[in-house]
Amino acid sequence: MTDKQVIAHAIKEHRLLELRYHDVERVVLPHILGYVKHNELALSGWQIEGTGSGWRLFHIAEINALRETKERFHHPAPGYNPRDPAFSRILTHL
Repeated sequence: MTDKQVIAHAIKEHRLLELRYHDVERVVLPHILGYVKHNELALSGWQIEGTGSGWRLFHIAEINALRETKERFHHPAPGYNPRDPAFSRILTHL
């Protein structure tokens, strides 16, 4: 599966993602997959492990070692906006 497919599936199934971004291992609750400015594919998620926690925007082209875990989350993270204005086009969301 492509990174895009892995992320879309994780969002649909409410599963955590493990990934490396800017040389840091992270664990993320994926919420939105879509396109941001300059037509770049991106993931919006709530980071729970890595460099702190909270909302992060990850450019898919810069993600390495992406893996969907078996662990599920049951609720959107605080402040979740399914119509996040950072995205020009949303492909999938919680």
